[in-house]
Amino acid sequence: MNTSVKKLEMGVILCRHCSAEVDTVDTNRIATFYGVCDQPECRQLHSHMQVSVSDVTDEE
Repeated sequence: MNTSVKKLEMGVILCRHCSAEVDTVDTNRIATFYGVCDQPECRQLHSHMQVSVSDVTDEE
């Protein structure tokens, strides 16, 4: 009897440039995260983006 259970990962990581699925993530709810895939075009776009820490921190 096969007792293996496939774990359902509800989070997904998408490329911010081409929207390709990069990976899945084990989360407690449906979630979408953004990163950069390994395509040369996307890596080049990402390297041109100059973002400082103050640009991405939330102010309350």
